[in-house]
Amino acid sequence: MTVALERLPGIPRLALGHATGEPDVTRFLGERATAPAIAARAAAVLEAFSPRGGADPALAELAAGRRAGVFTGQQAGLLTGPLLTTVKALAAVKIAEALTPLGTDLSPVFWCATEDHDLVEVTRVPLPGPDGAQEEGPDPEPLSRNRRPVGALPIEVDVAALLERARSGTGALADEESLAALRAAHEGASYREAFVASLSWLLDEPSLLFADAARPEEKPILVPLAVRLVRERAEVRRLLAGRAAQLAAAGHAPQVVSESESLPLFALVDGERLLLRERDGRLELKGRDGERFDAEDVVARFESGEWLPSFSALTRPLAASTLYPVAATVLGPAELAYWAQMLPLFEWAGIVPPVLVARPMAALVTASERRSLEKLGLGLGDLFAGTDALLAARGAAREGALLADLAGVRDAALAALADLAPRLAAVEPGLGKPLETTRENLRFSLDKLLERTRAAAGRANETEARQLRRLASALAPGGRPAERVYGPLPWLLRYGRAGLVGPLREQLRWDVAGLQEIVL
Repeated sequence: MTVALERLPGIPRLALGHATGEPDVTRFLGERATAPAIAARAAAVLEAFSPRGGADPALAELAAGRRAGVFTGQQAGLLTGPLLTTVKALAAVKIAEALTPLGTDLSPVFWCATEDHDLVEVTRVPLPGPDGAQEEGPDPEPLSRNRRPVGALPIEVDVAALLERARSGTGALADEESLAALRAAHEGASYREAFVASLSWLLDEPSLLFADAARPEEKPILVPLAVRLVRERAEVRRLLAGRAAQLAAAGHAPQVVSESESLPLFALVDGERLLLRERDGRLELKGRDGERFDAEDVVARFESGEWLPSFSALTRPLAASTLYPVAATVLGPAELAYWAQMLPLFEWAGIVPPVLVARPMAALVTASERRSLEKLGLGLGDLFAGTDALLAARGAAREGALLADLAGVRDAALAALADLAPRLAAVEPGLGKPLETTRENLRFSLDKLLERTRAAAGRANETEARQLRRLASALAPGGRPAERVYGPLPWLLRYGRAGLVGPLREQLRWDVAGLQEIVL
C-alpha cells in the first residue's frame, strides 16, 4: 500500500515531477531513474573519470575508476538521525543489487556530510509522545553558536541517559541488544565515528561504504575545483542565475536562496567553516568581517593548504563526482529541488552528472495500527490532514443535521438583514454601511460557532479521539511522515534490529514513488 506523493506535505513540484513524470521536469533534472539508465550512466562516468590515488582504502576501487558508485548522503546525526537516513542508505544498496543482473557492478556509498556545522540539527532526537513528537535532545541554544564541522567533534551529549529516557517509555519490552549497540557506538566517539558505527550495525550491509566529506587527505584533489569557483565566480553566478530564472518561469521556487555576494564555497580556517563572499570586488570570510582578500590571495591560500576548501549545497555534488565516479545519487524531495538549481555546473566543471533517483519513502505501520486505521475507516494518507481536521470532519458527519440547521439559521439571518436594506436606506442612506458591517459580524460569529460545533462534535467520542491522536503521533507527527521526524530508535526498542530492518529490507522498493507502507 502506497500513499501518493501528491497527498504528502512538503513535496516540491520538481520532486513530484521527477518521481512520477507529472509535471515533466526532465529539462531540469534529466531522465527519470531506471536500472538501464543507471547502467548506461555508469559506463559514461567511468569513461570520463580521472583515476586518483590517496583514497580511503575501502573506496580505492572507486577512486581508481574501476567501478562506479550509487551515492546518497545525510548529516552525521545522533543515533543515525531521522529514519529517512536509513531508508536512503538501504535504497542505495538495493539499486546496486538491481544493477548486478544487468552486468553493472556498483558500490553503494553513503556520503557523510561531516563538514556541516549545524550542531543543533544533528543532535535532535524526537521521540513519540501522547500528543506528538517530544524533543529529547540537548538544549539547542549553546549549540547554535558552533562554526566547526560536526564530524570530528566529540559527542558531549549524554547518550546513555538519553537512551534510558527512551527505554522508560518502552518499559520491559525495550530491546537490550539495540540499547547496548547504540550506547557502545557513541561512547567516546566523534559524531562521524558514532554515525558510521550506528548505521553499519543497524543495516549490517557489508557492501555499504562510507565517504567522509571532511577527509583531509582528499582536500588537495578538490583544490582545483575551489580555485575555479573563485576565479570564475562571475560565470558561476551567471549560470546559477540563468537556471534560477528558468525554474521561476516554470513555476518552481528556488530551494536554496543565497546572498547575491556569496560564493557557493566555504573555507576551513583555524578549524572553522566560513563562507566566502564578495564585497566591492574583493573577497572576505563571513563572520570575520573587516579583512578583505584579492581573488589570487584566496587561491594562494587554498593551493598552499593554509585554507581547506569546503563546498556548499550547490557545489557539493561536484566535489563528490570529482573524487569518485558517481553513476546515480539517491535524493530526497528538497535535495532534488536544489540539484535542479545546480545541474548546469556539471557541464561547466566538465563532469558527467549522475542519474538522480527520487528516494523511496517508508511508513512503518504495526499490525495494531493497521487495525485501528481500518476500524476508523481511514487510510494512512488521511492522517496528513491533521488530527483537528480529521476530528472536525468526523464530527460534521456525526452531527450533520445540527450543523445544517445552524448553517440555515446563519443564511436566513443574513438574507433577512439584506432584505431590510431598501427600507433602511429610505430612512437614511448612510445606514447601508452599518448594515453591511452588522451582516459581516454576524456571518463571522455564526461561522465561528459552526466551526466550534464541528470540532466539539469530533471530540465528543473520546475513545475515537484518543485513537486518532495516538495514530497521528506514531505515523504522522505534526502532519508529516514519521520517517522525517523520528529516528529508528522507537522501533528498535520495540522490535529490535531484525524486527525493524528485516521488513524494510524485504518490502521497500527503490523505484516506487510515494510513501510505502512497511508492515512490521
